[in-house]
Amino acid sequence: MIGNPDAVAILQTFTILLFAHLLGDFPLQPERIAIRKGQIPILSIHIAIIAGTAVVVLGYFAPAIIATIAITHFCIDLFKSRKGTFNLAWFLADQAAHIAVVAAVSILWPADLSRSLIYSHLTPDQLSAVLSAMMLGSGFIIAVLAGTYAVELFLKPFGEEIDGFEAGLKKGARAIGQLERLPVFIFIVMGQPLAAGLVIAARAIMAFGELRNAGDRKRAEYAMLSAFASLGWAVGIGYMAVWAAGLF
Repeated sequence: MIGNPDAVAILQTFTILLFAHLLGDFPLQPERIAIRKGQIPILSIHIAIIAGTAVVVLGYFAPAIIATIAITHFCIDLFKSRKGTFNLAWFLADQAAHIAVVAAVSILWPADLSRSLIYSHLTPDQLSAVLSAMMLGSGFIIAVLAGTYAVELFLKPFGEEIDGFEAGLKKGARAIGQLERLPVFIFIVMGQPLAAGLVIAARAIMAFGELRNAGDRKRAEYAMLSAFASLGWAVGIGYMAVWAAGLF
């Protein structure tokens, strides 16, 4: 736990607002909104969800924080949508920009949790436990849900080399990726790297089996890349989440 009171307030604010951002940008953002954010009315709905989620998770209305998050999120998403480019670099840059804003407002206007309807009634130990769980929740969203887009965009250039690549089940592939990242992330958080390693080993054996038996080498190599990218993302984010949760 960080001892400096100012640093503690900044870290608490960052944790709360990061969790709110990730909730609003992933589980609370339907695909029909995500693909139409170049339209101002649709983007406005998304911004309302982002701002509303921040208010709810923070537990009170902080005008400077909410207005800054809403306005910058609107500008970043509009620029990205109008630019018309969607690849891994743009996805990571987009999220980095949003998180940088969250960090900036946390430094400029640390939240007064004594005004919060949620946190003001908690003891210091209870607050630490809640914020630690919130950091792990952020890790879960990044590892399992955001990982869907990161892995897909990483694999996109390789998939374009395969004839009939789009013929597969897109939602099925997403579900498989999420289901393989979920247990790995959980095992890492639970401090069971051996169990996570067994999941990774089982997936690697499947991937190597596809490579050995496949008549189409490109598809087999794509399957291997998919497995290692997906599981590597889950492991990396899992350890980062555990480290961040340990700050409380």
